[in-house]
Amino acid sequence: MQFPAALRRSAAASAAAAALILPGASAPAFAAQDPVQYVNLGDSYSSGWGSLAPTAAVNPAFGSPACLRGGPADVALFDQLQSVALTGDYACAGATVGTTTSGIPTIAQQAAKASLDGVLNSTTGLVTLTAGGNDVNFGQIIAACAADTSAEATGCQAAAAYGIDLANNVAVAGTVQTIRGYAANAKIVWLGYPRLFATAGESTTVIAGGGVMSAAAAAVFDQGTDQLNAVLADKARGAGAQFVDVAPKFDGHEIGSSGSWFNLGPYTQFNFHPTADGYSDGYYPAMVSAIKPSQLVKG
Repeated sequence: MQFPAALRRSAAASAAAAALILPGASAPAFAAQDPVQYVNLGDSYSSGWGSLAPTAAVNPAFGSPACLRGGPADVALFDQLQSVALTGDYACAGATVGTTTSGIPTIAQQAAKASLDGVLNSTTGLVTLTAGGNDVNFGQIIAACAADTSAEATGCQAAAAYGIDLANNVAVAGTVQTIRGYAANAKIVWLGYPRLFATAGESTTVIAGGGVMSAAAAAVFDQGTDQLNAVLADKARGAGAQFVDVAPKFDGHEIGSSGSWFNLGPYTQFNFHPTADGYSDGYYPAMVSAIKPSQLVKG
């Protein structure tokens, strides 16, 4: 996988720029700009889970096997922009907004640790996170939909509807308020989730549902993802945060498409998470185009 062209520096371009300065002339003065101080929080989709499957590692920010992350992904690419400086990455696979009994740090606990470490503070200019999928039991909904062979996927519909009920109770506003309490000047960006399954109407579809579930169930599940994103978006914007919809960037690359950007076996713990291409060609460009990090830098 190649990094996006924006990340590659060209020595030739630098030489050409230097040639424009005439002998004896003074180089133009440019005001120095400090990159935006950036902290990443969130769940598996923020931690790069699946980007180097089957590789996973303990997040050194916590040093505990309760907080795992994948390989370099969209966050690492974002950090390579000249306008961005990643000061802390606290995302953990399996993280929730609400209370957890698994020992995995919640989003609030991640923010508290980042503050304790001195990286989430008044100088922080940007915080990103994905969260909410584990709070609505994403994995259980996938299992219910995969097991549903009814013509109209009625069991899948019931599971998805229950997930949306749970989504309505996800404390997005409280989470944004908690982060802002540590980083009053930060732009807080809540990232959405991509649709997982190709549907029968897509021109790139090889198998609707990717062989994981019926075409009817796959359509219901994807619609549920859209509804979850809509709930999270409404809550995030209402709390003064920005929501970034990444689903359009994954169009044509869902499970079952001719060019899927998702893991699907044999490493089951990474299933239904993006591959390296999903992070670099899906999440990363969505972040850059929506957040516009160069506009956050300070002179």
